[in-house]
Amino acid sequence: MELAQLRVFETLADELHFARAADRLGLTQPAVSRQIAALEASLGGKLFDRAKRSQVTLTATGALFLPEARAILRQAERGEALAKRSARGEVGRLEIGYVASAAWGGVAASLVRRFLTRAPKVEVHLQELETPRQIEELAAGRLDLGIFRTRPAYPTALKVQPLQQDTLQIALPDTDPRAAQPELHAADLAGARFILPHFGEEAGFLARLQALGEAGGFAPEIQPPVRDFLTVLTSVAAGLGAGLVPESAGALHLQGVVLRRVADVALNSGLVLGARRADSSPLVRRFLQMAQERPKSGHG
Repeated sequence: MELAQLRVFETLADELHFARAADRLGLTQPAVSRQIAALEASLGGKLFDRAKRSQVTLTATGALFLPEARAILRQAERGEALAKRSARGEVGRLEIGYVASAAWGGVAASLVRRFLTRAPKVEVHLQELETPRQIEELAAGRLDLGIFRTRPAYPTALKVQPLQQDTLQIALPDTDPRAAQPELHAADLAGARFILPHFGEEAGFLARLQALGEAGGFAPEIQPPVRDFLTVLTSVAAGLGAGLVPESAGALHLQGVVLRRVADVALNSGLVLGARRADSSPLVRRFLQMAQERPKSGHG
């Protein structure tokens, strides 16, 4: 039993006339007859009584089979439509990781919101993870996409595309005398004790801090690393030191913390969108393509 046979059977059951059924199907009458004969042979019983050459009636078997045939055809149509939507990246599930700073500046939310306006049936699950953990989860296939900080190098199994560049700023306790200055110079930071997240070296923050020290003529004093940027900012608010953080940290308006630019040193860090090179998912491809487009409005 084939779907083509069921379609012919349904059409002939509707028309009860071979010529009209053939016309609707775009087939010849002999082709309709062959399809019906093949279906009857596979079922082992007659579906139509052919009292006249062209006009027919359903047999008891045909009448009983008709609603089942319709159900099979409708289910097949739904399955075909779902498969086509999946192939276009319109349905399914995405596991997306993001670093906290991508949430502060609205990058993660903006990307997902833009994607869902195009594919509202897609289920998206977000996980806040540090950059190294995202890279591990992507490689293991537990994440489909990751929004994380730039690094000097990436595993060959991953591909990344840039999202935005952030200017790094100095986070100071509001009680620090340097916080009264509208902007800083590298030399102003001599003697500061810096707090970095434990992934700072891998993400290049340590190298940027060392460049800051070279420009200012001092060797940065670095305290034991902490868990993440939020812990950096909390430690700064507590007066434990200074931090080098993305400018998006300003969106937190954390009490006791002041952010200042460094005027004479270029300090930048980018956000990228990562995925597995071998991932053939239409959803992932569609998300990556969308992320490369300039948003019409809002933040991105």
